[in-house]
Amino acid sequence: MVRFVLLAFGITWVAVSPLVLSAWGVLPPLPGWLHGFGALGPVVAAWLSERERGVFEAAGPSALSPGWVGVCLATPFAFAGVALAVVAARGEAIAGPLDRSFADPEWVVSLAVGSVLYGIGEEPGWRGWLQPRLQSRFSPLKATLILTAIWALWHAPFFAYRFDFEGVGTVLGFFMGLLAGAFWLAFLFNSTGSVKVVAAWHVLWNVANLSLAPVSGLAVAILNALMMILGFGVAVVFSRRGLRYGGSVPARAGTRV
Repeated sequence: MVRFVLLAFGITWVAVSPLVLSAWGVLPPLPGWLHGFGALGPVVAAWLSERERGVFEAAGPSALSPGWVGVCLATPFAFAGVALAVVAARGEAIAGPLDRSFADPEWVVSLAVGSVLYGIGEEPGWRGWLQPRLQSRFSPLKATLILTAIWALWHAPFFAYRFDFEGVGTVLGFFMGLLAGAFWLAFLFNSTGSVKVVAAWHVLWNVANLSLAPVSGLAVAILNALMMILGFGVAVVFSRRGLRYGGSVPARAGTRV
């Protein structure tokens, strides 16, 4: 596991280092789409660590029906709808900022990079490779706590050029949101045994989050608050069931992507 973590960190941190150096003034301004190369870390580390298996194959039968999987995948946009409804009720403009954003090609590319590449690039590593191995040694709850600490540290270079936080409180909020997301993604993986489902949810979540960013800070805050309720709620309700719904799904090492 140490080798996997070092590979995931090393590949991502080297890949985004030009953007970090650009943010520090060492290099000239660089296009934001270069951020996409950072998504290679976890997925390539998983592939190098388990070459004889693919990284997207299901680990076992799903305990969730296709209908419930669909409901789970719909949560990012359901939460976004609630957030937009609250913003609209306060009289804030919605269509204008969103229309201007989607009319900006650079923003659309950034949305695609941040959403698709990171959803597909991260989950084969974090949930597909690392989660089952940690769960072979620890309870799913403790495994998720350990994974979250690793996942949070992996994001460190992004604070230099992508994340704009003010003070310790916002950093703590970021970590708590990441922890809630980790609980939810562990629940999805353990309940379905599918990295594809987890990666799809991650992509949709990124789309919802990044799409609301130019609309309203309040909308983003509501979206993330709802996610925290969902993630921590799952941790409380399903912790004794191994963060899964229904029967046991094998948390087999070498899950395919």
